[in-house]
Amino acid sequence: MTENIFLTHDNIISFRLIEDGVAQSLSAVTKITATFGAITVTSNDHENGTIKWNNAGYSIGEVRMDLGGENIPAGLYHVPIVIYDTDNLNGLVWGYMAIKVVDDVESYPNDLNVMVCDDANTEDLNI
Repeated sequence: MTENIFLTHDNIISFRLIEDGVAQSLSAVTKITATFGAITVTSNDHENGTIKWNNAGYSIGEVRMDLGGENIPAGLYHVPIVIYDTDNLNGLVWGYMAIKVVDDVESYPNDLNVMVCDDANTEDLNI
């Protein structure tokens, strides 16, 4: 499945980090990164960053990325999600997501790859 980022818009990509079928606690996580080609988006603030985790109302293992305000060139990316904590100071590559960055919503084609993202639509990212 391909997720979409619509630049200058507030769409959220939401997913859960799963290992062996079990959602993982993110309470010890200190940083999460997502890399789009040469651009790495980094969040060290689980409450206020562009990548959020371990907040009230979130499911166990849930991560939410609000990347519409980032300066990412339009295109299709194979994005590594890297999780950092005190046991993994160099980061743990949790998995990859297919993400399409769209810069012109009005001319975006209405095809089968369009997906409505909201908080109730949380995908699992398995290790």
